[in-house]
Amino acid sequence: MRFDWLGTRRLTWRDLYVIVKNLPDTSALRREVLGDLGAWDVKAHLLAGIFDVLAVANWQRGADQNAKKPERLDRPGVKKQRDGQLIAEGTAMSIEDMNKQLGW
Repeated sequence: MRFDWLGTRRLTWRDLYVIVKNLPDTSALRREVLGDLGAWDVKAHLLAGIFDVLAVANWQRGADQNAKKPERLDRPGVKKQRDGQLIAEGTAMSIEDMNKQLGW
């Protein structure tokens, strides 16, 4: 496949759309567009959640009463505030823009 075929019978615009839409979560295009967010697929997020739960469970069963509670594993696109709450990075979208994006 070559991009100079784009717009011909060999590679229609619809073909390109289908190819891009069905790229795997770990594709280079996804990483380029989404940055750090594109490096983590669903499996990585699930494994990070399991890691966090196991770390807390081991901490709870530990014999040291003064042990510090384990920190959550850092995830891309999420930063921590001073009070320990997690907030997502990015910009807010208005309701009108969201409805337009969803086609409502």
